[in-house]
Amino acid sequence: MNRLSILFGGLALLLGIVTLLPAPAHAQQRVITFNEAVEIALERNVAIRRAQNNLDLQGLTVTSEYADFLPNVSLNSSLNRNYGLFIDNTTFEQRTTRTDGFNMSGNSGVNLFNGFSDVASLKAAKATLEGQEYSFERTKQTVVFDVIQAYLNVILAEENIRIRKEDVDAQSKSLEQIREFVNVGTRPVSDLYQQEAILANSEAQLLTAENTFEVNKTRLMRVMQLDPLGEYAFEAPRAEDIDTTPRMYQAETMLRTAFELRPDLRSQEMTIESAAQSVRVAKAGRYPTLSASGSVSTSWSSARRSLFSFGDQLDLNRSERVGLSLSIPLFNRLNTHTNIQRSQVQFRNAQLDLENAQQNVALEVRQAYENYLTATKRLDVTAKQLRSSEQALEIVRERYNLADATLVELTQAQAAYTDSASQRAQAVFEFHFQERVLAYYQGTLDPEQELFE
Repeated sequence: MNRLSILFGGLALLLGIVTLLPAPAHAQQRVITFNEAVEIALERNVAIRRAQNNLDLQGLTVTSEYADFLPNVSLNSSLNRNYGLFIDNTTFEQRTTRTDGFNMSGNSGVNLFNGFSDVASLKAAKATLEGQEYSFERTKQTVVFDVIQAYLNVILAEENIRIRKEDVDAQSKSLEQIREFVNVGTRPVSDLYQQEAILANSEAQLLTAENTFEVNKTRLMRVMQLDPLGEYAFEAPRAEDIDTTPRMYQAETMLRTAFELRPDLRSQEMTIESAAQSVRVAKAGRYPTLSASGSVSTSWSSARRSLFSFGDQLDLNRSERVGLSLSIPLFNRLNTHTNIQRSQVQFRNAQLDLENAQQNVALEVRQAYENYLTATKRLDVTAKQLRSSEQALEIVRERYNLADATLVELTQAQAAYTDSASQRAQAVFEFHFQERVLAYYQGTLDPEQELFE
């Protein structure tokens, strides 16, 4: 019995200690602004890091092409030990001997002429490098564009949550008011049940809005390569604080700017230049090649060390060679002709790719311009719609309080106001982001420029 008392006492003491221990702290929520989101994405996004790696790799290719103009130099040496029989010239006796040897040589060669293939190869590599630099810039713009789209969806979803919460609060107040009306007998009990159903529907829409917000936030975290276990809040100004003054754009000017500045178009132009130089490389196979070479070698053998010292042997056994080599292609089973045809086809395909890219750019700019005009018009429409629905809701609510309107009318007015508020917030944020969208399609989007200042 005493042992049980001691055991239970120990357990009670242990539970008391555990109870007094502080609870594990939840992960601290990090607040991220849009500008910070862009910085994080540019630093962590896999597509940007891969593009940077490709850029570094092509830089090594250019360095290698420069090195092809330099002579190659090699130094070779070998040590050997031979065992065998030989006849002594003095006694004419057969003896077994061991001979040690040492050889050393140096060689060098340089290309003097190869149909300017090396020059064309260097130009092709440099054009490819410049094209990848443009591609890297476009990749950064695309990542910023993806952040814009994902961030906009998060803001709209969060704004929709705020609006749905206001709607739930308004429906809750209406329910309490209707309950009082039913208690005093001025409203039928069916209005109470109907309002309870309306409130439940508003709460369900709030849950849907919250789920949409979480989904959109996850997509933004994926673009930014954030820790999936982290807690994040994305900050944005209120819709009322955003400048909604439209700017004047000319479609023709925008299209001309895109053709001049779009990094992906410039990259494709560099692809065409690289393909043109590849044609020159292939045609170089028709020309003769001329190269120069030289070598120096010497050796030492233990069989002669009784006659000559190590230094004397190296000096006596030294040999030097200088030569020119000329190769004239006559027939190589049509390989040169095939390579030329293949490179010309690739050049023509690169030109077609540029034409197709220009067509797509023109359509993208046109669509972005039309979207901006639509976003500008939506500002006026949604502002009028919000004012009208707000006034209509106030009037219907007063009429309902005076028993001059039905619950159906009040519900419809409340739903119209909620929808108008949501449409207004969406129009304001989409208009604000639309200017960045225009910059993206024109190729003028600056990843370092702040969106909310």
